[in-house]
Amino acid sequence: MATKFSRIKKVTRGKGQGGVFTAEQLEKELNEPLAEAARMIKEYIIAEAEKGGRHKFRKDGSSSFVTRTEVEFTTDGVRIDLPEQAQYLETGRRPFAKKVPIQALIKWLKRYRIGGRDQKTGRFRKVSSKSINDAAWAIQQSIFRNGIKARPFIQASLEYAEKLISEVIEEQLIPDILSIVDFHFNDKK
Repeated sequence: MATKFSRIKKVTRGKGQGGVFTAEQLEKELNEPLAEAARMIKEYIIAEAEKGGRHKFRKDGSSSFVTRTEVEFTTDGVRIDLPEQAQYLETGRRPFAKKVPIQALIKWLKRYRIGGRDQKTGRFRKVSSKSINDAAWAIQQSIFRNGIKARPFIQASLEYAEKLISEVIEEQLIPDILSIVDFHFNDKK
């Protein structure tokens, strides 16, 4: 019958002379698996947020969603910081709500080098300030009239984070800690 202590390989009778682990020693042992888990959670959040979208987030550091998404472990648990746009991805935008700021759309159009098409030929126009302004206005009007479809990703990301953290604790941290545990029984005199 397996118990929760079945991983213990041996119990030794010692003199109790071993030192106590310092916070730095424990931190060094715990940081690597937790940092790897944080990286995997961040990648999952980004992949979930990209689902159903036309554009992928740029991984070269110029996407604010990628650079501003942070996952870190604290003494209180896991802290996940998301940029403001995550709220709009999660909930969408209802039609006839407040208009999207034109400057945010212009910045987005410049980042993806979208300039619009010529009405007569249908070909893409060279990117100019007029074509960007025209495209930004058209997008703003479309979002105002039609809204933006929600792409919920936060709940799935939280479930993945919870599952991954429990796996890391069960499969890596507990065995690592138990491998350095040495039981001592004091002799009564």
